[in-house]
This record gives sequence, structure tokens and C-alpha cells, in this order.
Amino acid sequence: MSLEYERIKFIFPSLDKFIMMDFNKKIALQELKFTFTNILKIDLFSKQLQFFISKGFHSIQLKSHQSLNGQTIQNFYQKEKNHLEIIVKFYEEGA
Repeated sequence: MSLEYERIKFIFPSLDKFIMMDFNKKIALQELKFTFTNILKIDLFSKQLQFFISKGFHSIQLKSHQSLNGQTIQNFYQKEKNHLEIIVKFYEEGA
């Protein structure tokens, strides 16, 4: 696999589902909203996505307007697995 891509497991605790994909690390995380809408067949209108990486008891929120390359998450890479796990949560946006 190219260095531009990373195998990511996006976990949706509220839906009890996950998506595995080879994700281009140069794309901003917020751009995934449309991909998730198409794959999961859910309406994400007026919802904001928040992305988290956790390892043990430590968790950090990723900046959704940045790509994975632009974030400091080296300490959270899970070396025992061949993919990174990102937890996705939905929050209502006010009108």
C-alpha cells in the first residue's frame, strides 16, 4: 500500500457499526461526512462529526478540518494491529 494511504477502522458507537477503508491521509476528516452518508445510509444533515483516537485510558480528539498527516498522533498508532482505529461521534449542530 502507498505511503499516502493508511488502513483505518472507523467505529460508530451510536450505530454499533464500523467501516474499514484505505484512507488517503491527505484528505480532511470532515470530507468523510458524505462517504459515511452513502455507505451507512443515514442522514447526517445538521450533524457535526467528531473524531477520536484512544489508547488505553488516553483519548485525543482529532481536528476534523485537518488531514491525518497534519495531526500529531504518532503515540496513538497501534503497532500490534495493522490499522488505526478512529471513533466517530455525531453531534447536533444548532440552527
